[in-house]
Amino acid sequence: MAQIEDQILTTGEAAALCGVSRSTLRRAVAQGHLQAWHTPGKHLRFTRSACLDFARSLGRVDLVGQAYAGAVQEPVAR
Repeated sequence: MAQIEDQILTTGEAAALCGVSRSTLRRAVAQGHLQAWHTPGKHLRFTRSACLDFARSLGRVDLVGQAYAGAVQEPVAR
């Protein structure tokens, strides 16, 4: 179980896990709400556990693992 919690995620993977956009994740890191680090190539990386904590802090645990709703707009049937 410890390996799953320490899993390293890319920005896209972390955003999908948290149910938020990539820009929201970058903003959260800049504001100190989410821990991440930069690779030598300047890409952000996140731990799975940090992402889950962030999702909980937003009250978005129900969205964990669901794609960001703004990424694809589905037509609304009436």
